[in-house]
Amino acid sequence: MLNTLNMLVIQFVTLASGIAFRADSWKQTLPALVIGMIGIFLVIGIIILATYGLNKFFSRKKGEGDE
Repeated sequence: MLNTLNMLVIQFVTLASGIAFRADSWKQTLPALVIGMIGIFLVIGIIILATYGLNKFFSRKKGEGDE
């Protein structure tokens, strides 16, 4: 029953939006998704490392600059 309902909803959405639904499209899009997610994590990692490095480079030592 639930599977039939899901199929009806998918049919309605695809007919209403004019977009064709292909069940096997994940085989083509999954590699692009994985590469994109790896890229996102790499960029976030680089930003974290750059922030950490800049904090270490520009941070003042205790007692330095105090009057």
